[in-house]
Amino acid sequence: MTRARMRVCSEPGCPNTQREHRCLEHRRQVEQARGTTAQRGYGSAHQHTRKAWRPAVEAGRVRCARCRRPIRPGQAWDLGHDDRDRSRYRGPEHVACNRATAGRASL
Repeated sequence: MTRARMRVCSEPGCPNTQREHRCLEHRRQVEQARGTTAQRGYGSAHQHTRKAWRPAVEAGRVRCARCRRPIRPGQAWDLGHDDRDRSRYRGPEHVACNRATAGRASL
C-alpha cells in the first residue's frame, strides 16, 4: 500500500502539514460552517442507515458503491445517494467519489 505524501494545508497562510488538503484545525472549521447533518437535509432515516453500515465499513468489509475499491478502516466515507433518485441510497462511498459526482448522473 502506498502512503499519502505530506503537504502544506490548503488554507492561505497556514504552515501545517498533513496528508489531507487541510490541517485538522481548518477541517474542523469547514465542518462547523457546513452545519449538522440534519441542517444539511440528512435527517434521522439517513443517520440510521449510515449507523447500520458503520460496523462493516470500519471493519474494512465494504467496497465503494461508485468505484468498487475497498473503503479502508478509518477512511472517511459518505452514504451515497442514487444520482437519479435521492430518496434511494446506493451504499457507502469514498468521500471523493461521492462529492465529485454532485450534479452528474451516474452511468
